[in-house]
Amino acid sequence: MTNSSIYNNQSFQHILAITEEIILEKGCRNTTLKDIIERSGLSKGAIYHYVESKDELFGLILKSKIEEMNETFHQAITQSIKDETTENKSFSVVSQFFNTRQDPHDTGNLIFIYLLSQDNEKVKKILQDIFKYTKEIGTKWIKLGQENAVIPANIDAEKMSTLMMTFSYGIRVTQILSADEKDKVNMNDIFKVISKSLT
Repeated sequence: MTNSSIYNNQSFQHILAITEEIILEKGCRNTTLKDIIERSGLSKGAIYHYVESKDELFGLILKSKIEEMNETFHQAITQSIKDETTENKSFSVVSQFFNTRQDPHDTGNLIFIYLLSQDNEKVKKILQDIFKYTKEIGTKWIKLGQENAVIPANIDAEKMSTLMMTFSYGIRVTQILSADEKDKVNMNDIFKVISKSLT
């Protein structure tokens, strides 16, 4: 994937914002680089400077959402460590991890499901990079919880991160595929299971 410093680039942020707008209007499958070029007002060369395909661009949007979630997490968890009782702190770690996974209309969820449906090696590599990156961040979160005595030190942070990601990815798919409200995942049930594992 492209170096994360591109996320600080105003032109690239504009491309991401326009792409998300179009995805919400037309869906991932019907969104094209031509649409993005026309609406952004940028040249074809400007877009291709960052990405070679819309799938790569979609992958970068997912990664940017993980970056945003990571920043939000650090702010929220730092505050909760100061403010909350010990028994609520591990719950905060879990709830922050799943914070954006509930909305089936979130562009990150729409992109994730779309990319899963693509059958080519480039997209597979994009998803593997995102999985690896997310797992690394999740592991750091758990270690932060351990450093602050919120999560027991004997828990394997990497394995727990993988478990949380398994729930997270499953939730994304379930929320999009569930036609009936009663089939949707109750987030409190997930929190209880994971929180119990963290204590």
